[in-house]
Amino acid sequence: MTKKLRIMNSSNAIWAQSGYSMQAVQYVPAMAKAGYPTAMVNFYGQEGGDFMYKGVKMYSKMNSTWGEDAALHHGLDFKADVILTLQDIWTLNPQILSDMSRKGLRWIPIIPIDHEPVPLPTYDRLKLAYRIVTISEFGYEELKKVGMHSTYIPHTIETELFKPISSQEKKVIRKKANLPEDAFLFGMVAANKDNPPRKSFQEVLDAFKMFLQKHENAYIYFHTIHNQQNGFQILQYAKFIGVDSHIITCDPHDYLYRIKHEDMPNIYNSFDCLLAPSRNEGFGVPIIEAQSCGVPVITTNFTAQKTLVKDGETGYLVDIAYKHYSNLGAYVGIPSVQDLYEKMEAIYKADRKKMGKAARKHVQDNYDFNLVWRTKWLPFLDKLEKEIYIWQDILLVT
Repeated sequence: MTKKLRIMNSSNAIWAQSGYSMQAVQYVPAMAKAGYPTAMVNFYGQEGGDFMYKGVKMYSKMNSTWGEDAALHHGLDFKADVILTLQDIWTLNPQILSDMSRKGLRWIPIIPIDHEPVPLPTYDRLKLAYRIVTISEFGYEELKKVGMHSTYIPHTIETELFKPISSQEKKVIRKKANLPEDAFLFGMVAANKDNPPRKSFQEVLDAFKMFLQKHENAYIYFHTIHNQQNGFQILQYAKFIGVDSHIITCDPHDYLYRIKHEDMPNIYNSFDCLLAPSRNEGFGVPIIEAQSCGVPVITTNFTAQKTLVKDGETGYLVDIAYKHYSNLGAYVGIPSVQDLYEKMEAIYKADRKKMGKAARKHVQDNYDFNLVWRTKWLPFLDKLEKEIYIWQDILLVT
């Protein structure tokens, strides 16, 4: 059934490998399939022209790095009723956001809140929004504290893709990775973009050094670019503290071009535990991907990630050593190395099979795409269409 509501999305291209891409590839084609005229601005992953892809009109970026100018001008070309942006918004030009509203384009940010409290640059831009979608329970509650209403629609995964495998299949995967059969394997799936690292690579390695003193069969696999320019030099630091022989890294070319989204379940299934003790997260998709595969997770008891793990049931939450005041004018949390080490010991001793079953159920009940699409996205879009078009229909009748 064809819908009236015309939707322009703006984010990373759905064929890219970023975290935002992995979300957009789920809900954007679903919008078109549900009958909504749908388009997308790809401010990362497309330049030079537009085309149709999976029933969606794909527009390229323009001048702005973050796509707000393209969202405005392509939105007018598409005659969009709403513009949904999936990205951090503190970088967006507020004048262009104001122009969207003035020209009849209703801006709806799908917003990650990854600081405590809500940073002022984010708050100021949210005042220009027609509606707000928050992707985490933490973000929803933080916006409530500053008097802002939002609709909670969490990030999702396909739980039929991310699922547990047999112990025999796990052995095969580990053999290919040249891991000892009795290895206890921690894993990290995290972008390495900054230094000091938001993903807490240094704290992880410091805690791992302590863990290794008691467990010589322990290893960590880093699914990231370990020597990323402007990132944290993972192997260099591992060598500096003497644990480099127990570190496994991903080939950068494989990471960028060879390992696909559908390969990730096997990577998660090779882990005994996912380490995700980030300083701050707007969500933290690897946390639910790992749990959906039946792998327990250790993450930080701060910002959005603390709502994704049931402490002691599906993994463990790590205390923060202190809050760091960031350039955005709000706090991020530095995980305690000592507590991280203690949680690594706890996961080593835990009934991980029981934890894994609880973890998968937790994700199936809360973050499965089909469930969230049916119970949250479709009602939200239906409500938008009714509130936007009801007055137009009334005016036409009168």
